Amino acid sequence: MIIMDYLKILEDLVKIRTDNRIGVKKAFKYLSNLFNNLGIKNTIIEGCFVAYKEKENFDLILNSHIDTVKIQSNFKKDDNNFYGTGVIDAKGNVVLMIHAFLNSNNSLLVISPDEETESNGIYNFCQYLRNKNKIQRGIKCIVGEPTDLNVCIGHKGRFEYIVESFGEARHASSQGLNPIEILSRVILDLKNLPLEKIKVDKIYSSSITPTIIKGGIQSNIIPDYAYVLFDVRSVEKDIIKKIDDFLSQKNYSKHIKSSLNPERHYANFYMLENKELINKLSKHFKISFFNATCEAYYFNKFLKADTIIYGVGKLELAHSKEEYLNLNDFDRGIKEVEKLAELMIE
Repeated sequence: MIIMDYLKILEDLVKIRTDNRIGVKKAFKYLSNLFNNLGIKNTIIEGCFVAYKEKENFDLILNSHIDTVKIQSNFKKDDNNFYGTGVIDAKGNVVLMIHAFLNSNNSLLVISPDEETESNGIYNFCQYLRNKNKIQRGIKCIVGEPTDLNVCIGHKGRFEYIVESFGEARHASSQGLNPIEILSRVILDLKNLPLEKIKVDKIYSSSITPTIIKGGIQSNIIPDYAYVLFDVRSVEKDIIKKIDDFLSQKNYSKHIKSSLNPERHYANFYMLENKELINKLSKHFKISFFNATCEAYYFNKFLKADTIIYGVGKLELAHSKEEYLNLNDFDRGIKEVEKLAELMIE
């Protein structure tokens, strides 16, 4: 077993601000120096940091992401906890994956550069592996995210769904087609659209939530255009088609246009279907479902990899000023992730 000062590595990584591309490059340089000092090969492929012992021979991919959301709080620590943006989402879990990699023979470590934004890194990396025919049948993957040390066998899909509405600009005292009023009807109608639910350890539901709305240029002018962006989370397949079909039946349908925000890739709803693997893992770990979205979907879609999500930290603390990592949980995660990696490929 390789002995590492994981708390020092984690502190160093959290102190590198990675809510921007320059910071991500600095963090990857830090990781490269770390592995170079260990005599372990590493490189950058499609923007992802990759460490490997045998580049052509691996049956387990260990993944997490180095980027964070915009900084909510700076790093600090006490005897019990580390605090600050990134300690659980996901640099603490980067360190867990590093430990699993160092203590397994046939694994590949892949760290994403942009999971919180476009997901271009993993999207392109998975296609790179597929196109190079570098994937063995039956490959497995662990994605490091804050799951409170539960093994999550799936995650929600996420989409940015835009509805644009159109009318004619005119004086606010006149009557007629108002794009803002149209969008208010769209929002209320979608709130009443029946959505699916699933049960894993508890009930998880799809959701359609308006998060951005824009329109208008002056208080006394009815605008000719407005739009609303919905954050769509799914525990069902084809939810976008479901929304499209629903809106197409409304009497305002000829005055709206709907589409996905084209500026990013989207991870759809994912659920592990390997019942034998689930049963094996359930003997050692609590089985749950990741109530957000992550990049596990891409490993399954492009590489046909049986993928689970595992890591330290409570999901509800991520992206908040209250983000913290309990050090006892971190120690437990270090021990458990090594066992989890063994179970995935035995």
